[in-house]
Amino acid sequence: MAKLNVEIIHPANDDVNAVLAEIERKYAGKPATREVIDEMEREAARLIRRLVKTKVTFVKA
Repeated sequence: MAKLNVEIIHPANDDVNAVLAEIERKYAGKPATREVIDEMEREAARLIRRLVKTKVTFVKA
């Protein structure tokens, strides 16, 4: 019987910190309204999700 093996590779802290710094720079001059905060959160989540890698391998048993 065969199965799929899934490995989730988390991003390095330096990469996450770089994303957060980029977002802080981008939104530095904007007021902290609810809409801007929501946009920042969505963008940070999207960029950090792109850093997470998955590795799927086929395993014969």
